[in-house]
Amino acid sequence: MKRRLVLYSGIALTLLVAWSLLLYSPLGKELASAQVRAEQAKQQIAEFRRIMAQLPIYLETHRSLERNRTDLNEALYAKDDILELFDLISNRAQALNLKVIEITPPVEELLLLNNLMPDHDKPPFLNLTVRLRGGYINFGSYVAFIESAEFFRGVNTCQITTSPDQAGPTDYLLGFQALLGQIEETS
Repeated sequence: MKRRLVLYSGIALTLLVAWSLLLYSPLGKELASAQVRAEQAKQQIAEFRRIMAQLPIYLETHRSLERNRTDLNEALYAKDDILELFDLISNRAQALNLKVIEITPPVEELLLLNNLMPDHDKPPFLNLTVRLRGGYINFGSYVAFIESAEFFRGVNTCQITTSPDQAGPTDYLLGFQALLGQIEETS
C-alpha cells in the first residue's frame, strides 16, 4: 500500500508539475509579453509628454520663423513691381505707335536692390533706359506720359538719333529714375 501511495503521489506530483508547466509557462510568457508592452506604452507616454512639453516652444519658433519669412519677403525688391513697370512702359509706347527696342535697368542696381533691406521711409528707386523707334510727336506724347506717371522721379538722359539723310527710322533713348512699388496707371 505504501508503494501504491508513493506511486500515486509520484503520478500526482508529475501531473501537477506537467500542468503547471503547461498552464503557467504560456501564462508566464504572456505576462512577460504584457510587461514588455506595458513598458513600451510607458515609453510612448513619456515621449508624448516630452513632445507635448516642447509643443509651445515649437509653435513659438514656427511663428517666429513665419514672421521672419514675411519680413524677408517684404525685404526683397518686388520683381513683380519691376515687371509691372516694364509692362506699363511698353504698353504705353505701343499705344502711341512707338516700337520698344529695349528697356534696361542697370544690373548693379538690381543686385543692390536685392541686398537692400527695405526702409519704409526711403522707397527703392531704379534707373531705367528705354530705347524706342517711331515719330517725333509720338515720342513727345510718350515723354509727357512718363513725366506725369506716379513712378517718375526725374530724367537722367534723353537722346534722339536719326540717319544723316533723315530717310531712316528715328531712334530715341530716354533714361529716367522710377520709384518701385504700387504703380497706378495714369492716362
